[in-house]
Amino acid sequence: MVQKSGIQCYNCKEYGHIARECQKPKRAKDAAYHREKMLLCKQEEAGIQLNAEQADWRDDTDDESDDQELEAHYMYMAKLQQVSPDVDDSGPIFNKEPEEKLIEIVLFIFES
Repeated sequence: MVQKSGIQCYNCKEYGHIARECQKPKRAKDAAYHREKMLLCKQEEAGIQLNAEQADWRDDTDDESDDQELEAHYMYMAKLQQVSPDVDDSGPIFNKEPEEKLIEIVLFIFES
């Protein structure tokens, strides 16, 4: 049996259960939600294996994305990643200014 005391829920951020078992309402799909989801995708692309809870949360079947949400998510990913021409293979460099503007765009899309 797996000890769950060290497991953190990706929905409510509390310890002791996983998102699939969470009794609280689904997490709002705000900028933090998309940022976390994007970072998990980037980890996987970089060859870093996700733990079971991370993979479940990323692939949550209850989290059916519509086309508009997917478009916003990919726009967010594309705008956040800016690679410096001076750096070789050091990974993405994140610039706060485009991130803040993109958060406004994503929130506008979800509110309309």
